[in-house]
Amino acid sequence: MAEDYSYLGSGIVLIREWNSKEPFVEVGNVSAFAIAPQTNTIELADNQNPGGGTANSVDRVTGYNLNYTFHDFNPANFARATRGKATSIAAGTVIDELVLAVPGSFAPLSRLASEVTTVKPVTGATTYEAGKDYRFERGMLYIPAGSTIAAPSVAGTPNIKVTFKNADLGHVEAAVTSQKFYEIQFYGANEARGGKMVRVAAHKVSGGVIESMGLIGNEFGAGSVPGKLLKDNAKATGQDISAYFYWQQEK
Repeated sequence: MAEDYSYLGSGIVLIREWNSKEPFVEVGNVSAFAIAPQTNTIELADNQNPGGGTANSVDRVTGYNLNYTFHDFNPANFARATRGKATSIAAGTVIDELVLAVPGSFAPLSRLASEVTTVKPVTGATTYEAGKDYRFERGMLYIPAGSTIAAPSVAGTPNIKVTFKNADLGHVEAAVTSQKFYEIQFYGANEARGGKMVRVAAHKVSGGVIESMGLIGNEFGAGSVPGKLLKDNAKATGQDISAYFYWQQEK
Protein backbone atom coordinates (compact mmCIF):
# COMPACT_ATOMS: atom_id res chain seq x y z
CA MET A 1 0.00 0.00 0.00
CA ALA A 2 1.33 3.43 -0.99
CA GLU A 3 2.29 5.81 1.80
CA ASP A 4 -0.13 8.64 2.52
CA TYR A 5 1.29 12.00 1.50
CA SER A 6 -1.75 14.12 2.37
CA TYR A 7 -0.87 17.68 3.27
CA LEU A 8 -2.24 20.11 5.84
CA GLY A 9 0.30 22.82 6.46
CA SER A 10 1.26 25.57 8.83
CA GLY A 11 4.55 27.39 9.23
CA ILE A 12 6.54 30.58 8.94
CA VAL A 13 7.57 32.77 6.01
CA LEU A 14 11.02 34.38 5.94
CA ILE A 15 11.96 37.23 3.64
CA ARG A 16 14.90 39.45 2.69
CA GLU A 17 15.84 41.63 -0.24
CA TRP A 18 17.12 39.64 -3.20
CA ASN A 19 20.87 39.52 -3.75
CA SER A 20 21.55 41.02 -0.33
CA LYS A 21 23.54 39.62 2.53
CA GLU A 22 20.96 40.74 5.05
CA PRO A 23 19.51 38.17 7.47
CA PHE A 24 16.09 36.73 6.80
CA VAL A 25 13.26 38.24 8.86
CA GLU A 26 9.95 36.62 9.68
CA VAL A 27 6.83 38.09 8.09
CA GLY A 28 4.80 37.02 11.13
CA ASN A 29 1.42 35.32 11.20
CA VAL A 30 0.69 34.23 7.62
CA SER A 31 -2.62 32.54 6.84
CA ALA A 32 -1.99 31.79 3.17
CA PHE A 33 1.15 31.06 1.15
CA ALA A 34 0.82 29.65 -2.36
CA ILE A 35 2.80 29.17 -5.56
CA ALA A 36 0.63 28.98 -8.65
CA PRO A 37 2.06 28.04 -12.08
CA GLN A 38 0.62 29.97 -15.02
CA THR A 39 0.24 28.20 -18.34
CA ASN A 40 -0.60 28.94 -21.94
CA THR A 41 -2.36 26.07 -23.68
CA ILE A 42 -1.52 25.57 -27.37
CA GLU A 43 -3.91 23.21 -29.13
CA LEU A 44 -3.88 21.56 -32.54
CA ALA A 45 -7.37 21.00 -33.86
CA ASP A 46 -8.33 17.65 -35.35
CA ASN A 47 -8.98 18.69 -38.93
CA GLN A 48 -9.37 15.16 -40.24
CA ASN A 49 -12.85 14.51 -38.88
CA PRO A 50 -16.04 16.53 -39.28
CA GLY A 51 -16.77 16.07 -35.57
CA GLY A 52 -13.75 18.18 -34.66
CA GLY A 53 -11.76 17.61 -31.49
CA THR A 54 -8.16 18.10 -30.47
CA ALA A 55 -5.32 16.28 -32.13
CA ASN A 56 -2.68 17.48 -29.69
CA SER A 57 -2.22 19.91 -26.85
CA VAL A 58 0.79 21.45 -25.12
CA ASP A 59 0.72 23.46 -21.90
CA ARG A 60 3.61 25.89 -21.79
CA VAL A 61 4.49 27.37 -18.41
CA THR A 62 4.46 31.15 -18.75
CA GLY A 63 5.31 31.98 -15.16
CA TYR A 64 4.78 31.34 -11.47
CA ASN A 65 2.76 33.49 -9.12
CA LEU A 66 3.61 33.61 -5.43
CA ASN A 67 0.97 35.00 -3.08
CA TYR A 68 0.92 35.36 0.68
CA THR A 69 -1.46 36.88 3.23
CA PHE A 70 -0.06 38.44 6.39
CA HIS A 71 -1.85 39.47 9.58
CA ASP A 72 0.92 41.31 11.42
CA PHE A 73 0.23 44.94 10.58
CA ASN A 74 3.73 46.17 11.35
CA PRO A 75 5.72 48.89 9.53
CA ALA A 76 8.10 46.47 7.78
CA ASN A 77 5.28 44.42 6.25
CA PHE A 78 3.42 47.54 5.13
CA ALA A 79 6.57 49.11 3.67
CA ARG A 80 7.30 46.02 1.54
CA ALA A 81 3.72 45.81 0.32
CA THR A 82 3.21 49.51 -0.47
CA ARG A 83 6.62 50.25 -2.01
CA GLY A 84 7.23 52.41 1.00
CA LYS A 85 9.91 53.16 3.54
CA ALA A 86 9.60 52.31 7.24
CA THR A 87 11.16 54.44 9.96
CA SER A 88 10.77 54.86 13.70
CA ILE A 89 9.75 58.02 15.53
CA ALA A 90 11.16 58.07 19.04
CA ALA A 91 8.99 58.94 22.00
CA GLY A 92 9.24 62.65 22.73
CA THR A 93 7.59 66.03 23.02
CA VAL A 94 6.56 68.33 20.18
CA ILE A 95 6.52 71.97 21.29
CA ASP A 96 4.19 74.65 19.91
CA GLU A 97 3.11 72.87 16.76
CA LEU A 98 0.97 75.16 14.60
CA VAL A 99 -2.46 73.62 14.05
CA LEU A 100 -5.69 74.60 12.31
CA ALA A 101 -8.62 74.40 14.76
CA VAL A 102 -12.27 75.06 13.89
CA PRO A 103 -15.11 74.62 16.41
CA GLY A 104 -17.17 71.51 15.73
CA SER A 105 -14.34 69.60 14.04
CA PHE A 106 -11.20 67.55 14.67
CA ALA A 107 -7.70 69.02 14.56
CA PRO A 108 -5.12 66.37 13.56
CA LEU A 109 -1.53 66.66 14.74
CA SER A 110 1.69 65.72 12.94
CA ARG A 111 2.04 62.62 15.14
CA LEU A 112 -0.28 60.34 17.07
CA ALA A 113 -0.27 62.06 20.43
CA SER A 114 -0.27 60.20 23.74
CA GLU A 115 -0.86 63.33 25.80
CA VAL A 116 -1.60 67.00 25.15
CA THR A 117 0.23 69.38 27.47
CA THR A 118 -0.95 72.84 26.41
CA VAL A 119 -3.05 74.49 23.73
CA LYS A 120 -2.59 78.22 23.12
CA PRO A 121 -3.47 80.75 20.43
CA VAL A 122 -0.80 81.29 17.80
CA THR A 123 -0.33 84.81 19.13
CA GLY A 124 -0.65 85.27 22.87
CA ALA A 125 0.00 83.30 26.02
CA THR A 126 -3.57 82.35 26.97
CA THR A 127 -3.88 78.66 27.74
CA TYR A 128 -7.09 77.05 26.52
CA GLU A 129 -8.96 74.81 28.94
CA ALA A 130 -8.97 71.06 28.36
CA GLY A 131 -12.46 69.55 28.32
CA LYS A 132 -14.07 72.91 27.58
CA ASP A 133 -12.12 74.47 24.72
CA TYR A 134 -10.78 71.20 23.35
CA ARG A 135 -10.87 67.46 24.00
CA PHE A 136 -8.03 65.02 23.50
CA GLU A 137 -9.43 62.17 21.38
CA ARG A 138 -7.87 59.41 19.26
CA GLY A 139 -4.41 60.97 19.36
CA MET A 140 -5.61 64.41 18.18
CA LEU A 141 -7.81 67.30 19.28
CA TYR A 142 -11.54 67.80 18.99
CA ILE A 143 -12.80 71.38 19.19
CA PRO A 144 -16.38 71.44 20.55
CA ALA A 145 -18.95 73.90 19.23
CA GLY A 146 -18.92 75.96 22.44
CA SER A 147 -15.15 76.43 22.49
CA THR A 148 -13.60 79.83 22.97
CA ILE A 149 -11.19 78.89 20.18
CA ALA A 150 -12.42 80.93 17.25
CA ALA A 151 -12.16 79.86 13.63
CA PRO A 152 -9.22 81.53 11.87
CA SER A 153 -9.85 84.83 10.16
CA VAL A 154 -8.16 83.48 7.04
CA ALA A 155 -9.52 80.06 6.14
CA GLY A 156 -6.98 77.26 6.42
CA THR A 157 -4.54 79.29 8.50
CA PRO A 158 -3.26 77.69 11.75
CA ASN A 159 -4.75 79.49 14.73
CA ILE A 160 -3.47 77.49 17.73
CA LYS A 161 -0.17 76.05 18.88
CA VAL A 162 -0.11 72.68 20.60
CA THR A 163 2.50 71.07 22.81
CA PHE A 164 2.03 67.32 23.07
CA LYS A 165 3.81 64.05 23.78
CA ASN A 166 4.02 60.96 21.59
CA ALA A 167 4.96 57.36 22.30
CA ASP A 168 7.38 55.36 20.15
CA LEU A 169 5.82 55.23 16.70
CA GLY A 170 6.33 53.11 13.60
CA HIS A 171 6.03 55.24 10.46
CA VAL A 172 5.65 54.24 6.80
CA GLU A 173 5.78 56.59 3.83
CA ALA A 174 4.00 54.69 1.06
CA ALA A 175 4.85 54.79 -2.66
CA VAL A 176 8.31 56.36 -2.29
CA THR A 177 10.51 53.48 -3.53
CA SER A 178 10.71 51.54 -6.77
CA GLN A 179 9.82 47.87 -7.08
CA LYS A 180 12.17 45.55 -5.21
CA PHE A 181 12.93 41.86 -5.48
CA TYR A 182 12.91 39.47 -2.55
CA GLU A 183 14.12 36.04 -1.54
CA ILE A 184 11.39 34.16 0.30
CA GLN A 185 11.54 30.88 2.20
CA PHE A 186 8.77 28.90 3.83
CA TYR A 187 9.40 26.47 6.69
CA GLY A 188 6.39 24.42 7.63
CA ALA A 189 5.01 21.33 9.27
CA ASN A 190 2.71 18.86 7.53
CA GLU A 191 0.11 18.19 10.20
CA ALA A 192 -1.42 15.43 8.08
CA ARG A 193 1.84 13.46 8.42
CA GLY A 194 2.55 13.95 12.09
CA GLY A 195 4.33 17.29 11.71
CA LYS A 196 7.00 16.23 9.21
CA MET A 197 8.90 19.29 8.04
CA VAL A 198 8.62 20.93 4.63
CA ARG A 199 10.47 23.80 3.02
CA VAL A 200 10.13 26.01 -0.05
CA ALA A 201 12.91 28.37 -1.18
CA ALA A 202 11.88 30.95 -3.79
CA HIS A 203 15.01 32.55 -5.23
CA LYS A 204 13.75 35.81 -6.75
CA VAL A 205 10.27 37.21 -6.17
CA SER A 206 9.00 40.49 -7.56
CA GLY A 207 7.73 42.70 -4.76
CA GLY A 208 3.96 42.70 -5.08
CA VAL A 209 1.70 45.55 -3.97
CA ILE A 210 -0.87 44.86 -1.27
CA GLU A 211 -4.31 44.29 -2.81
CA SER A 212 -6.17 46.12 -0.06
CA MET A 213 -5.68 47.45 3.46
CA GLY A 214 -8.83 46.49 5.36
CA LEU A 215 -8.66 48.79 8.37
CA ILE A 216 -12.30 48.47 9.46
CA GLY A 217 -14.15 45.17 9.49
CA ASN A 218 -15.69 42.38 11.53
CA GLU A 219 -12.72 40.04 11.16
CA PHE A 220 -8.99 40.26 11.83
CA GLY A 221 -7.15 42.41 9.32
CA ALA A 222 -5.35 40.66 6.46
CA GLY A 223 -2.91 41.94 3.85
CA SER A 224 -2.91 39.90 0.65
CA VAL A 225 0.25 40.39 -1.42
CA PRO A 226 0.58 38.97 -4.96
CA GLY A 227 4.02 38.48 -6.50
CA LYS A 228 5.80 36.62 -9.27
CA LEU A 229 8.75 34.26 -9.35
CA LEU A 230 11.46 35.50 -11.69
CA LYS A 231 14.47 33.68 -13.10
CA ASP A 232 17.60 33.86 -10.96
CA ASN A 233 20.42 32.72 -13.22
CA ALA A 234 22.87 32.57 -10.32
CA LYS A 235 20.91 29.66 -8.83
CA ALA A 236 20.88 27.56 -12.00
CA THR A 237 24.41 26.26 -11.50
CA GLY A 238 23.97 22.89 -13.14
CA GLN A 239 21.64 20.46 -14.84
CA ASP A 240 18.30 19.98 -13.09
CA ILE A 241 18.91 22.97 -10.79
CA SER A 242 15.96 25.38 -10.82
CA ALA A 243 16.40 29.09 -11.32
CA TYR A 244 13.02 29.66 -9.65
CA PHE A 245 12.40 27.61 -6.49
CA TYR A 246 12.79 24.25 -4.84
CA TRP A 247 10.75 22.13 -2.41
CA GLN A 248 12.04 19.86 0.33
CA GLN A 249 10.16 17.53 2.67
CA GLU A 250 10.88 14.90 5.26
CA LYS A 251 10.02 11.44 3.99
